[in-house]
Amino acid sequence: MDKKAIKTFAIESRVKLREGVMNKLAKLGITNKGIEEATKIGNDTIEIPSNGERFTDKEVSSRVKLVDELKKREKQTKKYDIAYDTLVEEVAYTWFNRLIAVRFMEVNDYLPGRQRVLSSEMSGKREPDVITNLLETDLYSDFDVATKERITELLSDGSAAAVDELYQLVFIKLCNSLNKQLPDLFEKIDDYTELLFIISYIDENGVIASLLSIPEDDFNVDKGGQVEIIGWMYQYYNTEPKGKVFARGSRKIRADEIPAATQLFTPDWIVRYMVENSLGRYYIDQKMANPTEVRTEKEIAEEFGWKYYIPTAEQPEDVKLQIADERKDKSVIALQELKLIDPSMGSGHILVYAFDVLMQLYEAEGESPRSAAELIIEKNLFGLDIDKRAFQLAYFALMMKGRQYSRRILSKNIKPNVYAVPDNLGIGEAELQLLHMNFNDQKEAQKDLVTLVDKFNNGADLGSLIEFEGVDFENLKSGLDDDDVSFVDHAISKMVYVGELLQRKYEIVITNPPYMGTSSFNPNLSKFAKSKYPNSKSDLFAMFIERWNKAVKSDGYSSMVTMQSWMFLSSYEAMRKNIISNFTITNMMHMENMVMGIAFGTAVTIFQKGHTKGFKGTYHQIKTSDASNGGKPEIVPIPGNRFNQISQDVFYKIPGSPISYWVSENLIHNFVVGTRMDEIVKPKQGLATANNDRFLREWWEVDINKIKFDATSIADSVASGKKWFPYNKGGSFRRWYGNYDYVVNWENDGYEIRHFVDDKGKPRSVVRNPSFYFKEAITWPLITSGGLSARFREHGSIHDVSGMSAFSDNEMNIYYALGMVNTPIGNSILKILNPTINSQVGDFQNIPVIFDSNNPRIIDLVKDSIALAKNDWNQQDDRWEFKKHPLI
Repeated sequence: MDKKAIKTFAIESRVKLREGVMNKLAKLGITNKGIEEATKIGNDTIEIPSNGERFTDKEVSSRVKLVDELKKREKQTKKYDIAYDTLVEEVAYTWFNRLIAVRFMEVNDYLPGRQRVLSSEMSGKREPDVITNLLETDLYSDFDVATKERITELLSDGSAAAVDELYQLVFIKLCNSLNKQLPDLFEKIDDYTELLFIISYIDENGVIASLLSIPEDDFNVDKGGQVEIIGWMYQYYNTEPKGKVFARGSRKIRADEIPAATQLFTPDWIVRYMVENSLGRYYIDQKMANPTEVRTEKEIAEEFGWKYYIPTAEQPEDVKLQIADERKDKSVIALQELKLIDPSMGSGHILVYAFDVLMQLYEAEGESPRSAAELIIEKNLFGLDIDKRAFQLAYFALMMKGRQYSRRILSKNIKPNVYAVPDNLGIGEAELQLLHMNFNDQKEAQKDLVTLVDKFNNGADLGSLIEFEGVDFENLKSGLDDDDVSFVDHAISKMVYVGELLQRKYEIVITNPPYMGTSSFNPNLSKFAKSKYPNSKSDLFAMFIERWNKAVKSDGYSSMVTMQSWMFLSSYEAMRKNIISNFTITNMMHMENMVMGIAFGTAVTIFQKGHTKGFKGTYHQIKTSDASNGGKPEIVPIPGNRFNQISQDVFYKIPGSPISYWVSENLIHNFVVGTRMDEIVKPKQGLATANNDRFLREWWEVDINKIKFDATSIADSVASGKKWFPYNKGGSFRRWYGNYDYVVNWENDGYEIRHFVDDKGKPRSVVRNPSFYFKEAITWPLITSGGLSARFREHGSIHDVSGMSAFSDNEMNIYYALGMVNTPIGNSILKILNPTINSQVGDFQNIPVIFDSNNPRIIDLVKDSIALAKNDWNQQDDRWEFKKHPLI
């Protein structure tokens, strides 16, 4: 697959499509600044005063609808420029989605009439076959008389403008005709969308020409092409919108921006790992429960070609007995009963591979491919997404998988169970009262209806995090069967079908959830996170873990690829403990930075509902080099990488219960018998000035006579009358001693800092633990990308948040603790507690110490190391204790 060509096409096409839509809008007197009043000329013509453009007949009514739509969006968003931009974006991606869908279908000969619409089967022929043979096609016969006359004129004309107009007529007609086969992608569009169709066929630098430059085999399922190409198109199309969202910094993300901000395409090999170790494992569990089964897990997986499947680790005897007992009570379910959902499906990549695996399973059970394809789409696969664009592509991808095996599936009115999560859509009290009439005196149904509408009030913000419980959706469906379906009925119907999926339980949940931290949450999302997900509120991905693990049936599996932070950070401790208590981690693939093309570590975790005590899960690592330059590991686990088979129960023995799967039995023992570091020295956070440019200086930037280098207490600092005092800001990697660079304005007990306030009079600076200022300490930097580097800090300094510090009245404790953390074992233990580059106070205080402060040899070695590092530090002429150059 030529991803470079795909990326170039998707990014450039978005720009071209948006520019084309905006140019057409400008001709209609509509810009991002406002809507120009058109001048009426006769009964069926209008003129735009600013540019003299004239529009007649259907174009006039289409412009009216366009203006109405913009005004409606302006009312919803409160800002015209946002309304304008979202409309431009919607029209652009509508035509983008349709173009790539038509290209995929024509290459695979799936189009009705089997006439190519964007190209020709004849090599070197520029004109698409549908134009060449237009008068013999079913498309032509469906045009009205007036349009047929216009087509005749255009065919006779032959000019570039005529060719473009003819092509646009044909393409729009094709899209409308495809509504019968693929209604959720080629939906009946508003007149204004047709009015804004601006794709030129003859433009050699246009979108169609660019699309045709992508190798045809990338679309051809018979020559290695995959539906996966649709996902990459969607990923790259969102490149610029995603960049714009994050370029604004910490501003809260609007609901309409969430899809672009969180969209991340999952590489194919990771998808295979996720599906094979959840859906595949569930099927193998069913097989292994049969006492007559003679094959091993590995043999079954190999028969299906699942090269990323991880066989269960060899278990202790008591665990084997537990599993055997559980299997006795299991009821084997038919494949048609198995339900799998991707609640943040994107363009459907996971669902597509799940389709392939299910096809293998059905065929193994004797089902025909044609029948299996239809059963998979109707019975097995379910999907949700917050983004309508993604939904359309996922819908299309699944239908194309079905078409690959069933030639008549597009004419059978079969619909995949995938949906875009609806928003309230403006349904208020008046609309609800009308709907109540459908249920007469059915109080419970009316109550469910109110619950339904209320839950989706912020559907665009919350997506599939919304939960339902106890709603009778079948009853609600029965009240919406009126033949005269209104807009409100249609909107409610969407809510009912999506609400039903959100309430249902599943054998399998597989997803790559959105990643977005609380700093980007808009008010609706922030309030929801705090109230509904207190244990996982720090990031959307963690909320998805919690919410969708609850949707798994007993003994079912959840498979998610997420940021690694939930495994270690203290903010997820309660969530981790809940997982360890109520789920079994059967296996985990822990991936370093950039393995997924993003600059942080990730992990694929396979959770099984229910906790099997003592079960040994399989944990393994993927290094950055294993998947560099878009590569993929051919086998997992990778020999030589970090690997362990361990019971998750041991994580309870480590403070904070981090998922530190590589920990050895000896280190676990140390956590059990050792003394916590905070019982030897007290870690404390320090001063946060809120404006370092104002309050900090490098020591040589100020008058040395105004610096007090050796204060022993706050009282001593005040009595000195000095303004500047040494400031411990962490600094670069350096052990034992050093990084004496900064001084802070702490004149008169930090008067200026303490009185530094915002425009509302609220203090901006945070003065933490001032009683520890100026005392001797161990210090280490917050950022530990090169490993932990702790130093001795002599009395006289104030420490800040980045200069993490720990204190003790017993100097020997300080020396002993310093010596311990500067050893390789100290670094190793810190990485067990938190392998990220941020070394927090909470991580340091949990380090276990086998304490022997009476050993003079240890203390002497630490003192010698400090002395050597101090001598080295002071040999540079920019140190305040510099005496002379060592070469003199």
